[in-house]
Amino acid sequence: MRKSFTYNGQRHYIRAKDETDYEIKKALKIKELEEGKIIESNMLVRDWAKEWLTTYKFGTCNDKTYRDYQRRLDKTILPEIGHIRLKDVKSIHAQNVLQKVSHMSQSRIDKIYQCMDQMFESAIGNDLITKNPVKYAKKPKGTAGSHRSITDEERKAILEVAETHKHGLWVKIILFCGLRTGETPRVKICHFDFEKKLLFIDGTKNKNARRYVPVPDEILQEVKALNKDPFEYLFTNQNGRQVQPHNRGRMWKSFKRAMHLHMGGKTYRGEIIPPYMVADDLVPYCLRHTYCTDLQDAGVPINVAKDLMGHSDISLTAKIYTHTTETSINNAAELIGKFRDKEKKKMKAD
Repeated sequence: MRKSFTYNGQRHYIRAKDETDYEIKKALKIKELEEGKIIESNMLVRDWAKEWLTTYKFGTCNDKTYRDYQRRLDKTILPEIGHIRLKDVKSIHAQNVLQKVSHMSQSRIDKIYQCMDQMFESAIGNDLITKNPVKYAKKPKGTAGSHRSITDEERKAILEVAETHKHGLWVKIILFCGLRTGETPRVKICHFDFEKKLLFIDGTKNKNARRYVPVPDEILQEVKALNKDPFEYLFTNQNGRQVQPHNRGRMWKSFKRAMHLHMGGKTYRGEIIPPYMVADDLVPYCLRHTYCTDLQDAGVPINVAKDLMGHSDISLTAKIYTHTTETSINNAAELIGKFRDKEKKKMKAD
């Protein structure tokens, strides 16, 4: 006799002499499946990913690295190819995953590529597939370094969410004033010069980190509306004390969750679920990086931008200023045009 049963959404077939033999073989196979001893040739990518992560990564790397592998799978790879049978994945599927993250930093793209490559190589080692589809996929060129500027879509969502989120001011002051996240806890009300529209940043990273930066009117109005004592910290934790590193992590996690929902994402039992609407590599530093590219687009000279960013060396600023944008090109064209018009007028006058 030949009978089947369903386990975790997949159908399994068993040949048995009789009903008793079938029940015994069924129980044994379920036990093997639960222990992860059987790897089905028709298994989906998401099932193999879970098996691979547990078998090859758990216990072989530290907790932080393991969680990063998990994020790469859950937020980037599996939403695109998790539903495909492992043996049916082609190079174009892997390429699609990489194209979807082309806006990310080169560092992040490399890690996502590495994760897929290792996962499919292990599948070859277990005789589940004969070729690694990732080997024929090309990595897109991401932004230099480990961080990037935010996209126009992200900027729109960030600013809309910031209007109502409890940590919206914290996010906007990084984006509009270029603070390092570690500098935000030291900001006090008295550091704002409301007449000159400046903020003193009590930075400690290097000798140039203590600096003044211009502040948009909307930030000044929000700060005034808080009615805090001049010597109070602008940002505090639930106990009214100075924000600590773990507080900042929770603040950003809460804000990204709100972005996910604002952009049409869903949650289940309080946790966000796929598809993830916010890029995995969107971190607070991306806001500071964006502040620098905004300075470039606004035509701010690089030596002035260096001071506003609190960089110790202009080469650090130059690394970001080399990210030429359409806006900066248009601004340059406008400035060059004005200069040439001025020169033409001088020549006519002569």
